[in-house]
Amino acid sequence: MGWIVGGATAVVLVAAALAWFLIPRGSPEDGALAYLQALAGGDLTAVEATGVDLPATSASAFADASGHLSGGAVESSTTDDRTAVVVVSYDLAGARHESTLTLSQRDGRWVPEAASALGSVQLTVPVRLTDTVLPPGTTPLLPAVYDASATPAEFLDGSAKIQVLPGGTQEVDVDATLRPEAVDIAQTQLDEYLVTCTQPAAETPSSCGITIPWAADFSAMSEIRYRIEKMPVITLTPSAFQADHGVLVATVDGTTFDGSKKTLTYRSTNWSVRGDVAFTDDDIVLSVW
Repeated sequence: MGWIVGGATAVVLVAAALAWFLIPRGSPEDGALAYLQALAGGDLTAVEATGVDLPATSASAFADASGHLSGGAVESSTTDDRTAVVVVSYDLAGARHESTLTLSQRDGRWVPEAASALGSVQLTVPVRLTDTVLPPGTTPLLPAVYDASATPAEFLDGSAKIQVLPGGTQEVDVDATLRPEAVDIAQTQLDEYLVTCTQPAAETPSSCGITIPWAADFSAMSEIRYRIEKMPVITLTPSAFQADHGVLVATVDGTTFDGSKKTLTYRSTNWSVRGDVAFTDDDIVLSVW
């Protein structure tokens, strides 16, 4: 009987120990302040130690931040069994701000949830933050101030200061302007594309700006051969292009309406194409409509 009682006592002690470790250490306010202090110090290791889940880009970009928040304080908090909502205030970029952090219990402590602890930026073009390139679209970042420049720098000039607040999304408009080199490279890329458009074929290609009025002269067409006399000259913006004033000669073999074989030549003196412009980390990309 003594063994049974001893065993039961041991079970009770283990259960009590488990209950102790499941109770979060510290308060939600402590967890929120620890997070703000880690951000203020620009200390990525300290930020990660708070338990917040960080995407890889957010972690690498934080090292490129040009300014950090300071003066973090708790304004109010509410807590239920599993989550807490803490309103905090802080200084960033010369102004006082308030944000709401949601914290949850994890591994016996209060951990900031990424959705409220991180901010995000909405970009229309890639930007570079020193050593980190952010792609177009929405990217989560740790709260801080970031100096962004349009990229690739070989093609674009332009910069913007990004102020990221917890739980917020900032639309970033980088006033990008094209370098002269971008026009030259885009023209070369377009020329190469139009050469592929003008290979001999049995029909006119799509997205090449080529329209031949052969239907007025032929009942059927068997082959088209092209000669480029002048490439369309490109005009470029950071988001679109138009190329005009090309000269294209098309020689058409086909069957006429009386059934005879015939060859006719057509000449266009305003061959034009247009489309979209996009940029990767190190290149310009044209998409012809």
